[in-house]
Amino acid sequence: MTDRPALIVTGVGAHADPWHGLAATSTALAGVLAERMPVRHLDTDEIANGATLTDAALIVMNISGDLATEASAASAVLDPLLDAVAAGIPLLAVHSSSLAFRDDPRWAELLGGRWVPGVTMHPQIGWSLVQPTAPLAPFRVYDERYSHLEIGADSALRAIHTDDGITHALAWSRPGADGRGGVAYSALGHGVEAYRSTGTRALIHALIDELLGTAHAPIETPGDVAASRYLEATALDYELVALAPRGSVIAATGFADRFDDDELLVSGYLLLERLPTGGAALHSHGREVGRLASIDGGLRVDLPGAEIDGRMLRAADTGIALVAESGDWRSDSAGSAILLGEDWRVVAVHGPAPVKLDNRVRLLDDMRAVPVTQREQHA
Repeated sequence: MTDRPALIVTGVGAHADPWHGLAATSTALAGVLAERMPVRHLDTDEIANGATLTDAALIVMNISGDLATEASAASAVLDPLLDAVAAGIPLLAVHSSSLAFRDDPRWAELLGGRWVPGVTMHPQIGWSLVQPTAPLAPFRVYDERYSHLEIGADSALRAIHTDDGITHALAWSRPGADGRGGVAYSALGHGVEAYRSTGTRALIHALIDELLGTAHAPIETPGDVAASRYLEATALDYELVALAPRGSVIAATGFADRFDDDELLVSGYLLLERLPTGGAALHSHGREVGRLASIDGGLRVDLPGAEIDGRMLRAADTGIALVAESGDWRSDSAGSAILLGEDWRVVAVHGPAPVKLDNRVRLLDDMRAVPVTQREQHA
């Protein structure tokens, strides 16, 4: 433990991207860090404007860069970070931070590795086995598995995963000059659900202990989240989530590659958050895009930019469609609608690209048609 804070730096503007809800994951990561030390938050704009870094015990980077756009100048943010590490402050970077500052090789040199455009990738998000170094035990986590990261010669592996028979680095560390200002990186942490994993939390704690030079002492992590089911929900397939009124029975498909702790239900990059006040929030790639709430006689949906299209309430900009399987849509106001019917049923479908959204709606139709076809064949 230390009285000096861990400073979480969240990427904004040019140091963010469309695929990561960095504000949300920084909040989740802060909960992990708070088990070791106080936490303070800054964003990359604040650093560029001269915010102080030297009072931190540890700098934690949760940033990114949009590979689809031109790289922006890094020096306004990177120079103060390099100065802080040179002054002996250790640095921990997570997940998409390996995509950051790609116009400046000093970041990859500091980090001890990098994301290589056109080479590094990740399989479809889902459950995977992470194998950390001793004394940590292997663990399962619902997360992206960065693969083919480039790792420097002086970086020591701290966790790996295996995909298609090939071993890939997931976490590493490298020492600083004179034993001060060391750097560590963990590729885990795409969504908030990743930080609910006991294994991920233990890995972050171990990296912190290594950077601070303290003995690793496992901290008891939170147990299961108390159920708060105001809506019944289940994942039918990748980015297909069925919802119905509380107490209803939803026919599941046996789809297993999902995360569900009774508060968060995640399938692919679609996340349903069951709210303690009732209803639920929908998140796309870590950003809240809409809310659902049971009302007398139906379901109210607030989904900015959504329009009714037959049986669908579709928000093209956010890549979300709500397909009504029972009930009738009625427009309420701009971006809001009500699905009328005491026994309403709806499936949230996530794209986010229009063609992907259309394909998943067709997949849903095919899934629903299979039992009918089977009954007809056996009639």
